[in-house]
Amino acid sequence: MPLLSAVFAREVLVAGGLKGAELTRQVEARVGRRNLLTDEDPPQFRTIVSETVLRTPLCQSQAWGEQLQHLSEAAERPNVTLQVLPHGARLHALASTDVMFLRLLDGGTVAYTESALHGELVEECGSVESLQRAYDAVRDLALSPAETRKWQMLEDVPCEPST
Repeated sequence: MPLLSAVFAREVLVAGGLKGAELTRQVEARVGRRNLLTDEDPPQFRTIVSETVLRTPLCQSQAWGEQLQHLSEAAERPNVTLQVLPHGARLHALASTDVMFLRLLDGGTVAYTESALHGELVEECGSVESLQRAYDAVRDLALSPAETRKWQMLEDVPCEPST
């Protein structure tokens, strides 16, 4: 998810086993994508974030609160649409996959799938179409953007890990 802080990205990637130069490269790439959203002419961006992710604290509780604050502020930008997928949503095809769709200058679409370990560009039309259908099904399960803003993640999610 391009809306993440460097601390959050680092913790997720370390948990996935990355270290050294590759860890640094991956953190920089993910934070760099986030920075595109605040450029002078930013692209439109839509994301669905699982409530589970929002309720899973980082090792550094202050950084976790900062990440939630960042998401809350990003959801107010005109080029960003944020939706929360609540705990009560049923199992879906993207349960273990992050997917991003990229519209090319020629009008085509490719997908980029990502895990804590690696990313993969998906260019084959049938595979991209399957991922788009799966994404649409997940979006149907998520809170609407307006419901997500009302959800008030900063108030609903404690910033101290439970013991």
